[in-house]
Amino acid sequence: MSLAAGIVGSAQAQQTSPSTAAGAQAEQADKAPDQTTVPAPSSNTGEVSAPAANSTLDSPGQLQADAADSAADSGAAGGDDIVVTGYRRSIEQSLSRKREANAFVDVITAEDVGKFPDKNVADSLQRVPGVIIDRDGGEGSRVSIRGLSSDLTLTELNGNFIASADSGDPSRSFNYLLLPSTLIGSVEVFKSPEARLDEGGVGGVIINHTRVPFDLNPWSGTISAEGTYADVTEKVEPNVSGLLSWHNEEKTLGFLVGATYQVRTNRSLSANGSSWQWWTDDKAAQPATDINGNTFANDSAVSYWNSGDNGGTQTRDGTRYSGYWAPQSVSETILDQKRKRLGIQATMQAKPFDNLEITANYFRFQLDGNYTSSTIKIPEWGYGNFFTDATFDKSGTVLTGATFEVPPEGTLCRARANPCTMETPAPQDTLAREKSVSNTYDVHAKWNVDHLSVDVVFGKTRATGGPSFQFFAQAKPRNGSVNGNMLSAWNFTDQSIAMNFSPDVIQNMLNGVAQIDLGSTGSGFTNSSISQRYAQVDVTRSFDSPVLASIQVGAKWRDGRVHRETGRFEWYSDAANTLRFQDTPGGALALPEVFYPNSLGNIAGGFETSAFPAINIGNYIDYLNRTYNGPVRVPEPQNVYNIQEKIWAGYAQANFKMSNVRGNIGLRVVNTKQDGTSTDALFYENEYCQNGPGGAFDPNKPVGEDGNCLVIPEAQRQVRVFSPNSEAKSYTDFLPSFNISWEASSNLLLRAAASKVIARPGYGDLAGARSLTFNSDPFVFDRAEFGALPGWFGSGGNFALKPFNAWQYDAGVEWYFHPGSVVGFTLFRKDVKDFIVPVVIDLAQEVAGETVTVQQYGTQANGSKAVSQGVEVYAQHTLDFGLGAQVNFTYNDTSQADVALNGTKLGTSPLVGSAKTQVNASLFYEHGPVLARVSYNRRGEVVRGLSSGLNIYDDPYEQFDLNGAIDVMKNVQITASVINLTKSEQRQHLGNDTKDRFISNVYAGRRFYLGAAFKF
Repeated sequence: MSLAAGIVGSAQAQQTSPSTAAGAQAEQADKAPDQTTVPAPSSNTGEVSAPAANSTLDSPGQLQADAADSAADSGAAGGDDIVVTGYRRSIEQSLSRKREANAFVDVITAEDVGKFPDKNVADSLQRVPGVIIDRDGGEGSRVSIRGLSSDLTLTELNGNFIASADSGDPSRSFNYLLLPSTLIGSVEVFKSPEARLDEGGVGGVIINHTRVPFDLNPWSGTISAEGTYADVTEKVEPNVSGLLSWHNEEKTLGFLVGATYQVRTNRSLSANGSSWQWWTDDKAAQPATDINGNTFANDSAVSYWNSGDNGGTQTRDGTRYSGYWAPQSVSETILDQKRKRLGIQATMQAKPFDNLEITANYFRFQLDGNYTSSTIKIPEWGYGNFFTDATFDKSGTVLTGATFEVPPEGTLCRARANPCTMETPAPQDTLAREKSVSNTYDVHAKWNVDHLSVDVVFGKTRATGGPSFQFFAQAKPRNGSVNGNMLSAWNFTDQSIAMNFSPDVIQNMLNGVAQIDLGSTGSGFTNSSISQRYAQVDVTRSFDSPVLASIQVGAKWRDGRVHRETGRFEWYSDAANTLRFQDTPGGALALPEVFYPNSLGNIAGGFETSAFPAINIGNYIDYLNRTYNGPVRVPEPQNVYNIQEKIWAGYAQANFKMSNVRGNIGLRVVNTKQDGTSTDALFYENEYCQNGPGGAFDPNKPVGEDGNCLVIPEAQRQVRVFSPNSEAKSYTDFLPSFNISWEASSNLLLRAAASKVIARPGYGDLAGARSLTFNSDPFVFDRAEFGALPGWFGSGGNFALKPFNAWQYDAGVEWYFHPGSVVGFTLFRKDVKDFIVPVVIDLAQEVAGETVTVQQYGTQANGSKAVSQGVEVYAQHTLDFGLGAQVNFTYNDTSQADVALNGTKLGTSPLVGSAKTQVNASLFYEHGPVLARVSYNRRGEVVRGLSSGLNIYDDPYEQFDLNGAIDVMKNVQITASVINLTKSEQRQHLGNDTKDRFISNVYAGRRFYLGAAFKF
């Protein structure tokens, strides 16, 4: 369960297609699981290595694999017999597999059936040189390779695309939260491509291999159970898995079934500083600068508060501040997610003839992720009436704290006819019931005659994801003109946020000094589906030649579909379901039962606060259900989003071998056709409150029974326009590749590779759909105290994006100084073009026939040319008495490149997703029945997208994990693990000149695991 797998620096080039099935090596491995003298287990796709330079066997690569494994078994003690087991066996198997490789590949091998190295496949991948991961709830979710974003990593299952879908827009990036590690036998990370491999991964291609019944003994399998405890949840939760395999004695028919089920509560504690802008009274006289006083060449991309016109702030005592960076809002969030993960594999193998083998697979990966999110925030609402103090960084250009206080009764804004009220902290809570399901069906057939091998694969993968229900509500600690909170203060501390409120704020809200903010209460969801049908034919002709080992040709067809639908849930106050509850006089009523009676607790990290008031969102929904008609699902069929992507690919690859040189050269030709329909959704917010006697701008609005203005029904004040767009494009890519390996001596191997690679834009950018909102002046007048700003706002895709492409070059040296040991390094370089950068910018666009400026517009833009280059250094060694280590270091330097949108330069950016440094180290001891391992992972600063003209950066992150296991009796093992031992937190900041522009901080907890596994 928690045992580690072998990670090697550049392994396994397969002679056959990655989607074929043959298991001779795996059968031997699993029948003799306690010794390294057998080859590594094969995957569901039947991994067959390229011919070794000195091999004359009909079974390619068998001689060298056996020799390396035998050496690992017997050579460590100078000829004495040493039986190598468990973790050491797995890493030495991985090492033996790489020596005959042609490409630059990293390999992770499970120690045994159902025993993958880490709790999550992505967590294991992060230990590979050059790989970094994104985390979700403390688990690895997305994988990036060599400084490129996760959308540029192609993840496959047994050599084919595996679909995954989440809440929100569809993505090419695979979500590893779906993939149960217990069903995976090995993982390959191809950093240099071969023509036979699918295109689409500029960063790299990750192939996850599962097992087949012919690889295992009849009626063999494993059962495991594990409990998990986290400091942020203080709960113990189960994880169970099992696998059973059978085949007949003749090995002509076999079946394998496996399943895993996990319940896990993820509780993350986070703080955020959002929408950073430059606040100044005069944009021309006091433009935005960095902390050193330098202006920005891309000043037009910088967001200015109030457009840089009288955009400074003033305290109640008259102190004026102008010329500084500040967030529009700061917030703290507690996210509780109940995850239920289900994984199922069903595999049948048949061998009707000696030269024909057929494998059929079904995989279902399901993740139920119901969650509640509780947020308290302090927006910029208080600067007009309550602002009393501010703190700044040393340069005086970054606001690092602000204090807001209600003035004494009868003074200042409390002396007006309509007294001011403190609207913060504004608790906002969300409830969502989500499910992501991925189903994959495929059939593999392999036919061999003499020197000819034909592999045929066809299948379908489909994923759906998104909420079946979602609702959010926001409250305010006031009722009419009565304040429930007199103090709101925040400041950045230790790259996080500390908040302070009146000590009686929660009790006041329970006593009725609270209202629901109806303008920030409602529902909106996005469900998506992704599917792909595929068929592939690969033909391999091997030769008895001193130079040419084999020629491979093949073709692949893929037909992908992307569908997205949006909608909302409503509660109505009339029988005809026409008047929303938010538009009724009593809609803002906040009964004491809808709030938690105490401040939310168990804040083990992430932020600090004197109080955390929160809406009990379940109770509030129950109240709405009792009081109104609902919830009613309201789809938006006008918001059409249907995209089709058809891909035809063909390749030819020659595999060559000489006495001490081997490799391959090939060409892959790919035609991509993309077309479909998407929709611009335009929302016109014309008004909000009913007018006063003097019209729309009269502050004396009619007031309802809840003390708020009487709201104009949404259907009368908001206009929605859906404008469909049909788009199509087609392009063809020619992708050459070359890999070569030279055995310079018996223990020294040199490698080199050169290739061209591409990655298509993300699914969300295959269409130019936009979601835009226009806030009219009357609407802003009514909602100004809640942060409403005039004009257009929104986000959208960019259909004009070009495919990301790159020429890449690799050169490496590997020294096998001892059986099962290696020291090596790899130099790499990518000359990239048209890389993709997320941006947030004020952008001129054509909307409804006129050119307007859309503020804080979120989209994607193409970068020009850039270079990513660096070095990976790695080592592995185990001493005779069982103490061993695996270490690697990656240095990655990326150049700055211009980023442009619609011909306008937005600034410069390094490659998004790149980290300059990464360190991995594992120290382990394995002797007899005992294994202990400590792992350390550190990745340097990671570059993200552009916001207000500046890059967002992930702060450096490091984590320690502990793993242990003991065999208490034959075939029974007890395992234990501690993940995130040092309680590390993930942080982000804006700009590379300072960390004081705080973006976010997340603490997902420290976890403890204890389990048992039985193998039979």
